[in-house]
Formats: sequence, structure tokens, C-alpha cells
Amino acid sequence: MAPLGSRRLVPETRLAIDIGGTFTDVVLEMDGRHVTTKVLTTPRAPEQGVMAGFEKIRALSGVDPGDIRLVIHGTTLATNALIERRGAKTALVVTSGHRDALEMAHENRFEQYDLSVDRPVPLVPRHLRIPVLERIDIKGDVLVPLDEDSVRALLDVLVEKEVESVAVGLLHAYANPRHERRIRELLLKALPSLSITLASEVCPEVREYERLSTACANAYVQPLMSRYLRSLARALRDADVTCPFLLMTSGGGLTTLETATAFPIRLVESGPAGGVILASHVARQCGLDRVISFDMGGTTAKLCIVDGGRPLSSRHFEVARSYRFRRGSGLPVRVPVIEMVEIGAGGGSIASVDTMSRITVGPLSAGSEPGPASYGRGGEQPTVTDADVALGRLDPDRFAGGSISIDPSLAKSAVMTHVGTPLGLEGAFAAHGISEVVDENMANAARTHAIEWGKSVDGRAMVAFGGSAPIHAARLIEKLNLDRVVVPNHAGVGSAVGFLLAPISYEVVRSRYMRLSAFEPRLVEGVLSEMLAEARTVVEQGAPAAATVSTARAFMRYVGQGHEIGVRIPDEILGDREAGGARLRQSFDAAYAELYGRTIPGLDVEVLSWTLVVSTTMPEVIPLEEPRAAPTTPTPTGTGEFFEGGSGRSVKAGVFSRSDLEPGVSLEGPALIVEDQTTTVVPTGFAARVATGGHLVLTRIAEAATMSERPVTPSDGLGHQDATASAGLDLLHDQIKWSRLLSVVEEQAQTLVRTAFSTPVREAGDLSAGVFDLSGRMLAQAITGTPGHVNAMAESVGHFLERFPVASLEDGDVLITNDPWKGTGHLNDFTVVTPTFRNGEAVALFAATSHIADVGGRGFGPDANQVFEEGIRIPIGYLMRKGQVNGTLMELIRANVRDPDVAEGDLYSLVACNRTGCERLVAMMDEFGLADFERLADFVIERSRLAMLQRIREIRPGRYRHQMRIDGYDHEIDLVCTLEVSADGIEVDFDGTSPISNRGINVPLTYTRAYASFGVRCVVGPEVPNNAGSLGTIHVTAPRGSILNAQPPSAVSARHAVGQMLPDVVLGCLGMALETPVPAEGASCLWNPVLMGGAGLTGEHSYGEAEAFVVNPFHTGGTGARPDKDGLSATAFPSGVRSTPIEITETVAPLVFWRKEYITDSGGPGQHRGGLGQVMEITHADSSPFAISKMFDRVKNPARGRDGGGPGATGRVYLRDGKELGGMGRDVVPPGGRLVLETPGGGGLGDPARRDPAKVRDDVLNGYVSERAARKVYGDR
Repeated sequence: MAPLGSRRLVPETRLAIDIGGTFTDVVLEMDGRHVTTKVLTTPRAPEQGVMAGFEKIRALSGVDPGDIRLVIHGTTLATNALIERRGAKTALVVTSGHRDALEMAHENRFEQYDLSVDRPVPLVPRHLRIPVLERIDIKGDVLVPLDEDSVRALLDVLVEKEVESVAVGLLHAYANPRHERRIRELLLKALPSLSITLASEVCPEVREYERLSTACANAYVQPLMSRYLRSLARALRDADVTCPFLLMTSGGGLTTLETATAFPIRLVESGPAGGVILASHVARQCGLDRVISFDMGGTTAKLCIVDGGRPLSSRHFEVARSYRFRRGSGLPVRVPVIEMVEIGAGGGSIASVDTMSRITVGPLSAGSEPGPASYGRGGEQPTVTDADVALGRLDPDRFAGGSISIDPSLAKSAVMTHVGTPLGLEGAFAAHGISEVVDENMANAARTHAIEWGKSVDGRAMVAFGGSAPIHAARLIEKLNLDRVVVPNHAGVGSAVGFLLAPISYEVVRSRYMRLSAFEPRLVEGVLSEMLAEARTVVEQGAPAAATVSTARAFMRYVGQGHEIGVRIPDEILGDREAGGARLRQSFDAAYAELYGRTIPGLDVEVLSWTLVVSTTMPEVIPLEEPRAAPTTPTPTGTGEFFEGGSGRSVKAGVFSRSDLEPGVSLEGPALIVEDQTTTVVPTGFAARVATGGHLVLTRIAEAATMSERPVTPSDGLGHQDATASAGLDLLHDQIKWSRLLSVVEEQAQTLVRTAFSTPVREAGDLSAGVFDLSGRMLAQAITGTPGHVNAMAESVGHFLERFPVASLEDGDVLITNDPWKGTGHLNDFTVVTPTFRNGEAVALFAATSHIADVGGRGFGPDANQVFEEGIRIPIGYLMRKGQVNGTLMELIRANVRDPDVAEGDLYSLVACNRTGCERLVAMMDEFGLADFERLADFVIERSRLAMLQRIREIRPGRYRHQMRIDGYDHEIDLVCTLEVSADGIEVDFDGTSPISNRGINVPLTYTRAYASFGVRCVVGPEVPNNAGSLGTIHVTAPRGSILNAQPPSAVSARHAVGQMLPDVVLGCLGMALETPVPAEGASCLWNPVLMGGAGLTGEHSYGEAEAFVVNPFHTGGTGARPDKDGLSATAFPSGVRSTPIEITETVAPLVFWRKEYITDSGGPGQHRGGLGQVMEITHADSSPFAISKMFDRVKNPARGRDGGGPGATGRVYLRDGKELGGMGRDVVPPGGRLVLETPGGGGLGDPARRDPAKVRDDVLNGYVSERAARKVYGDR
């Protein structure tokens, strides 16, 4: 077979091995050609699969093991150890007062409506997170010297608990690793066999949670990986393979065995990285500048953007995602990585039908054991592979080179049993549904991923590899409206082939904070020189005489933004301070404009981290010449019949063996091109040709049929379809459109996150985005967003249409308001509505809301008496008219806020995100042939309404009343709720609730409705999508003039302090109505202090020359205990926003957080314990005074338990000298004073006497509950 492409003048014999979740791929490169094979992965002993593959390749090739000059290995062993929790018993040494940073994570919930969701369980339990006395600040200066006695004191614990590996992660040790290194010296002196990971070495970057998580993951897998890698090296030597042994890293480079055993976390995602390297190489060979890499294997699908032959790279990803591949459900790891989006869409992904008669695919996978049903190994549920078999796309005799036999009858039976029969679909149409859904999921993931990185999929080509990708690639590019896909030679083992194309490289990172206005060239030069020396040392171990190249980047952002972008450092920045800073600023401006489409003049720029990568130079890739066209059309080796997704029918097709196709050969679809490792499907309307190098190039030569043009009855022997089956097909088509609509709004939201300036939006997700029909009904919302925004915005659009009917709007119009009574409840939230036009007619509306940090007035806080004091108020009006910005309005806003550039930038972000939604919706309507939006809107709303009513009718009808007392500002507040359940829906009324307050904690009715309906949706139909149909079954009222229906001009800035309490009250009612328990009360209200320092802010205390600052970090208390589960400690519910890392807060403000950890005994006792609150101790870094604006609750009235559970602890605000501060209003911390915040705990659920004794013992062991409290509450058990 033709070689992949020449890279060396003298061919070498090299072996590449890639262990995947289902298959282990082995590729031998010898004499300029490739010999490949695929064997099943052996999860319990991966080296057995490796050696089995080696013996098989040896037999196929006849290679002499002694002739192999290099072995390159990528493995999922580290990944699997993290997923399956099979690593070493690990301890973590932390800075005193911060043992819980690893467990608190971001203090958020990654899935809003699932109350059972848990954050990833830390790899190190609390009793093995051991504090030592020390403290370093952001500059690396020692605030508290390391107490070596506290280090020696932990030795007994390590021995007693039989700890095998230790991670050391101290605050700000990235800036000064001296204390971490000294701890390692002391530990190894006493316990020389201990495996030790320093966070300052494995991840020397700011942000404590990610750094500690990375260090713990490395320590956890290090002993296992060290044993495995050395054992495999011995096995290869025993097989007479004595050449060098290199490992593939997640960043796309090769590294030595020694480096891999020291930092095995860098091997995670190594297999997928190899595939992207192959795609990048093939793109350069084929002269393709912009491509999508598409890798679909047995378990997952991964897509990557490649521009100019270079894939997107990152320093952050998650491993071991436990919840539908949802972001936030895995363990964060910060190491160099090729940036990919991964979804549960592999050949082994399991298909099913949900309660709304929708086909779902993944994330559960059949894996290799038992595998798809067609394997005949006991699998009963249908998979994507089973669907492909049933559709005739796979040759049973050549699957996996004949090493795995597949039975089409088993595939068809599984598909019919679990999908066809429930939906009334016969024949291939049930399998077609599975295939369409998985292809739609992948297309949606590709679009959203591109948007997140400021890219677009439009106009790209695709490079498809992996065992399943060539089967689905043609249909996928139809959905993405692309025209070309390249299937590389040996596509079925693409990752292993990519290993052979990778350079030896190593990346180093350092966090050194710097503002460009105070650029320090000497510091930069020192950091870069240090990193260059470290990286060169590692690379030279693997390639002693090789030429190398280095690339440095700075991770930069505008001051106050939430996330950084990587900027290549120009060579000329060193030397002159002013000129160097200006050149780096120019590079930042260019990179920012490319990513976000604009820059913001007048804002300073800050650098948080610096990276440098050294790699061996690679031969230039010479573009392949076009082969001479073959004189004849190839002859098929047989004929077959397969079902086309694009046309929706079965077609006769020629079957061709890829090995028989020489460069220059071309053919037109329908056709199947078969090889041992995969099959390339060439549908009707596609042409395939073989390029030089053996690559298959598929080109679209005809437009795909729109969904409205596809047949609704089958042909060619698939069997007669009755009216029920046609209805099933209609349902399938509507599901696909609905899925696309959800993808459209997620792209809309990601545009907002990507372009926003306010930290609450970018860092915490304080936003909402959605699409509405022309009558103002919300059809879909993005999963990114808070309930207060989303549900309030659902009502807000109706107010816009009352003021500006659709008939009055024109293309290019954009409407805006921040009116609390017409928007989402307070002046900081701006809502923008944009009409979508297609062919000159309005078809839909897009709306988005985001929190703008400053709107003038007093600033964010509860102290105002009227809304007029709280900032500028914009009635519903035009932000843009026919595409032209309302300059007068923009000038008015700029003149009334403290950060005009940021405010203006955030408004343009809202415009941009709606524009993205409009563009994507029009493209969707074109693709599906939709003349208008009405039928789909009715389907979405009615299907959701009926599903929600079905859940409501499972509840016992009746009226249920519950009330809860909270602290308020200066008077306590009674929240009284009556909930009535009937067959027609749920009525929620707050008659009896306290009247309005004279302070800024009042709640407009729109916000009341938002959080009250969220309280219902959490337990009633949480699986039903949130839209006008599901929300329309819940009707919320509150008396005019009550604090929950405050009228203008009531002050409402801190409306969340009361509004976020409403789900607890609603759940109290539902607890009486439901057969099953509901969660206990929790802290609920965010504890998000506004901390300030500056002239005029600190009362009688002079602020002097200290650095002025304002920060608004988000922090939380404990949630209530849940049915069958404890509450979540320090977790935002119901808001769901993310917290701010304390290292980031200390970087942007002169503050020191001396303590931030759980409060023992703060969770309410019960059969299921309430979540714990946390304590924070804060001082000014220069001992200056500072002010705090407080909007806290549950300081007087605790979160109550339910069903016999006890209350959680109340919150507390005080100074270390004993002075108590209230939960509301502004106070000043005097010079040298230490502020202490204790957030409330959640209530318990159920009788404490019924708590599992093992859980009590675990609570005591980990310090969640004291021994004294355990004996008192739970008894001696």
C-alpha cells in the first residue's frame, strides 16, 4: 500500500501503539510503508493487549524485533485509573487553613435541574489532606515561614494510613516553590520510598483548585504508571525490542520514559492527540488551511479545529467526566493539551428512547466487554455500531480485519426492541434514527466548540479517522454544510499513525503576574531563560543531537476579565521597558481582535502566566502532487445495500476494497470502500478519489436533500411503513430540529461568554440566552445560565413585544432594557432582544441577558431606599435601529457608569451573541427547508407542556401551605407560599408574605416567578426542557406591594438575597404533596461580598496610599440534605454560579485570605446530613482598612431540616477582635483588622437515628462532624 508520505531520507523501522477504550491499535512503519492491526483492549492488564498486538504485527510484517529503532506509545491507563479510581492511596499537604480547596472546587453545580448531581469526589479524602503552617503571597514573598515541625508531625499519619503517594500543594507556590521543595526533602529523608508530586512542578500556575487537582491526579496515578511503563519496557526487551521507548503526551509531543514516569498526568488524552497530529499532517499534505479533525472510535467522538496545520492548544481539560460528558463533572487538569471537544458518541455508545419519545445516544457505552449487541457477547442494548450494521454500512466479514465476528440479526433485533418498537418504526428507519441523532450531536458539538474559541466551522474541510469516523463523515459534513472530507491512509488506526509524526517536545509554564503598564523586561527575561533551560533538558534526553525550536506565549487578559488568551511573545520585547511592553500589547491586541472581533481601548492588560515549549524540528511537509487520473473506473468487489442518512432511503451500492484503489482512481456514490479497520461510506451526491499518499478524498457534488424533501416511506425492500411509522418518522425529524435549536442557543450563549467583560458572566456564568417565537414564547434556553436570568427573561420578551410589536421591527433592529420590572429584576442585568429575519420576513426573536458589573448609583448592594439611587435605568427601546447604534443612548450609559468601556463592551457582547443566534437559525431553516417557525414552535411547546403535565398529574392533587422566616435587612421577613396542584398545572401564590422593605432587597414579580418556578422544576419534570410549554404549567402570583411583588420605585439591587430563598419555600409545599421527600432548606442566598478600598470608602480610617480596589467574589454555604444523599457543602443553590479562586482575588486586590475551609458541625444532622458552610478570614495585604458591603441571610434564621432533620448552623460576620457585624449593609474593617465570614450550613433530612453508622464514622474521620456532636446527635454507634 502507498505510504502516508515521506518524512525521512532513510526509512526507519518504528512501532506505534495506541491503547483505546475498546481497541488497541498497532502500526509498524518499515521500508516506507505501514503495517497495521487492531486488537481488543485488555482493561485489566493493558500490557497483554499491547504484546498481543505486537506479536500479531510481527507475524503480519515479518519484522525482526532487533530492527525496530523506536517504540512510541500512547495509553489510556492513566485515564482509566482516574475514571475507575484504581490509583495509589494519596495524601495532600496544603497550606494551613486551606485543606478544602480541592473539595470546594468552584462551589457550583454543573447541572441546574438535577438535585442528585454531585461534584467529582476528590482523589484525596479530607482526612488525608494535611495542613502545614506556612504562607506565601502572590509575589512569592514569605508571609509565614514553613514550620518544619508541622511537616514532621504528619509522618506518623502517612505511615499509619499506608500512604503510597503524596501531593504537595501550597498557596502561591508557583511564585516561590521553596516551601514545597523543603517539604519533599523532609518527607523523603524519613520515607525514601514515598512517591511525591509538587504542584509547583507539575502545574506552576495560578488558580488553586486546578493546580491542586492536577497535582493530586499526578500523584494518584504515578506509582501505577511507573510500574506499568517499566513493566512494558521489560516485556519489550524480553521480546528483543531494545530500542528507545518514548511516550505520547496530551500536548502532541513525545517525551522520555523518565519524564513520563515523573509526570504521568501529561499522558492523559495522548491517543486523541496522535489523531489530531495525523489530521494536521494530512491537511498540510493536501494543501488544506482550515480543517476539522474528526476522530470517532468505539467510545467517544472527538473534534478539533486545525488552522494553518496547527491544532488548537490549551492548558486545561477535564478527565473522568461522570455526568453525560458535561463540563464541570470531571477532574480539572492543567497541562499542555490539544484542545478538543469530546462527546459520548462512539461506535459502542448505547441508544435508547427517553420519556418524551426522543432517541438518545450515549454517553453510556458498551465498550469492548460485552460490546455492541452484534458482537454476540451478551450485549443487549443497541449501539451506534449496531445501527451501522443494520443500515448495511459495515461488512460483517471484514469488520476489524475479520478478528471480530458480527451478527446483523442481533443488531437489528436490539435496534427494533429498544428503539423501533417504542417509536413505531420498522426496518432500517429505527437504525436511521440512531444514526441521525448521533450525527446531529456531533455536528452540534463541532459548531459550539468552534464558537467557544472564536472560530467558525464554515468553509472548512474535514479529516476523518478512527474506526467509526469514515462511516459517519459524509453525513456529518452535510449537516455542517461542508464540501470535502479526507480519510487518511490507515484511518482506522489514525492515532497510532499520528504518533509516528510527532516531535519530541516539552512545555514549561510559570505564573508571574505583571501589568503591561508596569512591564519588567528583566523579570520576563529571567522567567523565559529559566523555562528554556528546563524544557531543553527534557527534550535533549530523548533527542540528544537534534535541532530544536522554542516558542513562548503569555496568557493575558484585560484587567478585570475572567479568562486569559494565549499570545505568542515577539522576540523583540526584551530590553527596553516601554517599547517591550508596547510590542507585547500590540501582539495582545492582534490576538484579541482575531478571537473576539474587537479591542477595548483604554484598558490595561495583565499577564498571569508564561509558557515556553521546546520541540525537535520537523521536516517540512511537502504538499502532495495530484496523481494522474486513472484511465478506467474501478471494478467493485461486490455489491451491497445501505441506508443513506441524507436522502432517507436505501440504495444499491458497489463495494470496493481500499487496498485495490490506486492513486488517481475516482468513483461516484453510492459506494462502500472497505478496509480492515473501517469502512468509508460514499453516499449519493458524493465523489471519491484516491490522492497521492493513499488518502481518500470525498467531495460533495450535489446538495443534500432538505428534510422536507426526503421520503417518508421506504423503498428498495425495506418493508411497508404504515401511518404509525410515518408519524414516528415525523417525530424523529422534529427531534432533530429541536436538537439543532438547542445547539443554536448554546452557540448564542458561548458567544456571550467569549466576548463579555464582566467577571460574573465570564467566570461565574451569570447570564442567559434563548430563542423565542414571534408571539414571545421561549422555545429553547442555553444550558449556560442561571435560573433567575433564564426564567425571568422568558417573561421579559413579552414586555418587549408590548412596546414594539413584531410588525414594527426591521432587520438590524436591536432592543434593550435593564428595567427591573420589565427585565430580570435589578438594574445590573441588561436584556437585549433581536428579531431574526429570513427572506425579508421576521421568523423568530433571540434574547440574552448578562450582568454588567457597574451601572452607577451607589454600586451593588442593599443600602438604597429607592431604585433611583441604584443606577441608570433604561426603558425598553432601541439599542440599534436598522443596524445603526443608538449613539445618544450609548453616550448616556457611558456618562453614568464607573467603567464605561467595560459597560459598552458588554452591550456589544449581547448584540454579538444574538446575531450569532440569528445567523445559525436562518442556516438551520435553510437546511431543513422550513418556510416558517410556527410548526416547530408548536411541537416543542406542546410536547414539553404535555410531558410536564404528565409529571404534575403524578402528584397528589390539593392545596399545600408552607412558610419560612428569613433575616431581611433590619426586619425579619416571612415568606408564605400556597401551592395548588391540579390536573391542569400548579398554582403558586405568596399571599401572606411580608410587605416591601425600605431597603434594596425587594423582588420584582418577574424574579419571583423565575425562582418559584425553578423550585417546582427541580423536582417535577426536571428532565423536561425548560421553555414556554413546561413553564406554562406553573402559574406564580404574589400580592402587589409585598416584598415579592415590589412596585417602582422600590429598591431592588440585592433582590437575590430574598428571591433565591423561594425554592426552599416552594419545596416545603411540594414535600407535602409528593410521595417522596424533597431536599431540606439550604443557605440558598449567595454570600457575595463587595470588598472595597480607596479614598472615601473607609469611614473614619484614612486609606492612605494603598492600592484602591473593588472586588465582588462569589461564595456560598451548604445546601439542604437531599433524598438519599447528604447536602452539598459550600455549593451555590439555586443560583448555580461559580466561585472566584482566592488566588485570583488576591492577584487583583490587596487582600489575603488566611483561611477558607469547611466549618465542622455546620451541616444539619439527619439521616442525610446538610451540606457544610465555610469560614473565610480576610485581611488587607498592607494592613490598611477596607470596606465590605454585605447582602447575606441566614445569620439569624437557620436553614431548617425536614422530616425530623435538624437545622444547619447560622451564618456569622464578625471581626477577630470579637465585634459582631450584621448580615446586611456596609461596614469598615479597621487597619490590621481581620474579617471573618462564616456561611450557613444546610438543614438535615430524616431522623438522625436512622443515619448509616458508617457515614457517621466517615464524617468524624474527615472532620465534617466532631466526635462530641456525633455522640450527642447520633449516639455511640
